[in-house]
Amino acid sequence: MRAIGNQKLIGYGASKAAVNMLTVQLAAELQDSGIVISSVAPGYVKTDLTGHTGFMTPEEGARLPVSYALGGEEAGRFIEPNGETPW
Repeated sequence: MRAIGNQKLIGYGASKAAVNMLTVQLAAELQDSGIVISSVAPGYVKTDLTGHTGFMTPEEGARLPVSYALGGEEAGRFIEPNGETPW
């Protein structure tokens, strides 16, 4: 289990899995509606959660989610800085 300082991030990991499952379910439910559902993870961003040890600023981390929101066409995908992650 990953920890930052004395914090254990079991809730963080569980919430990520829940978001992934919700993405799959919503994408299937809305497939004929014209609404595209995908998850986009910006990567390891310098925030309070990471103790500001990330690889990019919040502004840099926002680029991928914003660009995908403006042009994403395929539903049910999990996009990260290095490409798509299968789920």
